[in-house]
Amino acid sequence: MISHALSRALCVHVSKQTFEHIMRSCKKTHVSRILMRLGGGGISEGDFMELVTTRFGAISVEENSIITFTQPILGFQEYRRYVLLPGPSKFLHWLQSTDSGKLAFILMNPYSVVPDYKVQASPHDLAELAASKPEDITPFTLVVAPPDPQKIRTNLKAPILINLRQRLAKQVILENSPYPVQFFLAQARQSANDKEVSDARSHA
Repeated sequence: MISHALSRALCVHVSKQTFEHIMRSCKKTHVSRILMRLGGGGISEGDFMELVTTRFGAISVEENSIITFTQPILGFQEYRRYVLLPGPSKFLHWLQSTDSGKLAFILMNPYSVVPDYKVQASPHDLAELAASKPEDITPFTLVVAPPDPQKIRTNLKAPILINLRQRLAKQVILENSPYPVQFFLAQARQSANDKEVSDARSHA
């Protein structure tokens, strides 16, 4: 079930205050530690590089924490190296390109809106991401957050699969799945509210 807090976090992600908060967090937190919290244990500290970004200013990034896409994000073929940065809520992360300071995506944990979300990674996907088992892969989905909160949406059809330990990623298309390209979060919240009302009436 999508929470009101998550919706509010998405709605304000472009505000100046949020950028400043994220920038402070990035400067205080090594990116490698972010990966470790997400499940990428075994990350060793290495050399740092300074990345000048449009949204967060200059941030310090450990080179060992850079995630390389074996298959690029659709429409962005020339950009294959990124780092994960803290987002405005625990469900959200920024995927900042290290090849272009102007390019960053919002990623979300799809289970926060679809608890039974399923991704069937093929043997080829696992091999490409140096994963020995499906549990080594963490799925994220791309978020589009226009000014109108009713139009905030995420792409459940083409998730981003990341092996956090090996720092490898790719975007896949779930060909035979019922998941939509545009999953509107406001609609999901309304459906959850309607279900709560229905459940309450059935127990009245």
